[in-house]
Amino acid sequence: MKRNHKIVIIVLIQVLFLFGMIGFKQYTLSFGTPVLLKSAPVDPWDIFRGEYARLSFDISRIKCGDLDAESYQRGGTTVFVVLERGEKYWDAVSISLEKPGVRANQVFIKGKLEYYNSENQECRVAYGIETFYVEEGRGSDIERLRNMDVLVRIDRFGNAVIEKLL
Repeated sequence: MKRNHKIVIIVLIQVLFLFGMIGFKQYTLSFGTPVLLKSAPVDPWDIFRGEYARLSFDISRIKCGDLDAESYQRGGTTVFVVLERGEKYWDAVSISLEKPGVRANQVFIKGKLEYYNSENQECRVAYGIETFYVEEGRGSDIERLRNMDVLVRIDRFGNAVIEKLL
């Protein structure tokens, strides 16, 4: 194969990879279940990243007394959290190491176990939706808010994407 062909193939693979990432998120936004979550913004500005909102969700702290004790020790373990529709917000009702079955008013979201607090048997879970980049100049407005509603789309595989901040 000629050198030019190799370069073209490498560039095409990179472009396909980028479009695949975009397509994956677009699938979740198009076909995912809309879920309203309660959040609070934390430190929305960084000199290297620009203005963004780092979000702290109520569903990130979960009672996890029924998880296997060995999994508590390993940060980064994939977990599945079942969310159930409440009056306004969706609430975490259970956590497991395997994909759970869900009822009509439930969805599950996939996350990574960050740590386990043995005193109160509470887990901290990250879902990959904790950062949301905002328009230039809006960071200080978001910083003043104490609570914020976040509309998230969750697909049937448990992947989540932020649709918008409310």
